[in-house]
Amino acid sequence: MLVAFGMLGCSEGTGTTGAPVRIAYITHAECNPFCDLCRAGARQAQEDLTLRGDRPVDVRIMEPKCPDPKEMDAADEDTSDPCVFARPQMAVLREAIDTKVDAMAVDVFDPACETPLIDEAVDAGIKVITYGGDAPGSKRHAYYGMDNRAAAAFLVDALATINGGTGKVAMQTRFEEDADGGYVISPAVTFIQRVAGFTEALAKYPDMTNVATLPCLGYDDDDPFCARQAEEALEENPDITGFFFSISKLLRESNLAEHAPLLTARAEERTIHSVAFDALPEYFEPMRAGYVDVLLGQKLYGWGFDTVLLAHDLAVLNRPVDPFVNAGWYTVCPNNLDEFEKKYEDQDYRTPLSDCSLLP
Repeated sequence: MLVAFGMLGCSEGTGTTGAPVRIAYITHAECNPFCDLCRAGARQAQEDLTLRGDRPVDVRIMEPKCPDPKEMDAADEDTSDPCVFARPQMAVLREAIDTKVDAMAVDVFDPACETPLIDEAVDAGIKVITYGGDAPGSKRHAYYGMDNRAAAAFLVDALATINGGTGKVAMQTRFEEDADGGYVISPAVTFIQRVAGFTEALAKYPDMTNVATLPCLGYDDDDPFCARQAEEALEENPDITGFFFSISKLLRESNLAEHAPLLTARAEERTIHSVAFDALPEYFEPMRAGYVDVLLGQKLYGWGFDTVLLAHDLAVLNRPVDPFVNAGWYTVCPNNLDEFEKKYEDQDYRTPLSDCSLLP
């Protein structure tokens, strides 16, 4: 288990004294691409809090070591332990509890497996903020993140706007293998809510029909499983005009045009349109190539900066916090992609992103 300490320390002359406020900032894994911005936000929050407060602040960025992607795919086949994927993060939670931190912010990997540990932390007096992934049945104090159900509905509305509210669509989301070798939709709250939002919003458009719900598995970007699933759906339903990607692994899989030639050709011809969650750097070129029309970007810098501020204020000031803190999202389209990419590179989100020209 690798634990990286994000200890910027207390600058001389800040006037901070006394024992530091210790906050554990826990991600899914050290190589999680979502958290390049998260970590930067958490460290900046530590610096700002230390400079302005009476006590130094020690934000410990605690992360499981990243497994080899092929090891994760192999573990996918081992269903004897329902918490097999959550074990690394569970060990980090245990460490944070045992070291008696004052607060923690955690991107929950598996709510069923980790709720007992979160409850134990709260019972021990630790303030707990969840972000990204939630454990809604736990005693956590607040969840900071996107309303995944509302976000999915927004993307359905976007696809309906682009396609004129008609046509066949396909939805792809995160699946897992069950004990019988079949596929089941991931139990993670994020994907359950996205599927629910998709289903509810699609019901508003009687001339739009979902003809396929496609699995996306694995962690290895060299494995084109997700792309092949979309390609097969198009071969079986050549009149599909839209894709809804609840998970966007397809967009970062190697050689997408090779493994999904029909999908990419149709996208380039503008006879098929796609909307997808997340706006990471590896998705920028696929958007420029025309493979996706709308990317919905989560407030990743806020996952670090805002959650650390919330955790600090709960621990030090006992300030009331709403159970759900809605971070909102960024709507990224071809017309504002360059602008969004610059914000990402500069890690500067102080000005609003220009509106998407594809939507009203």
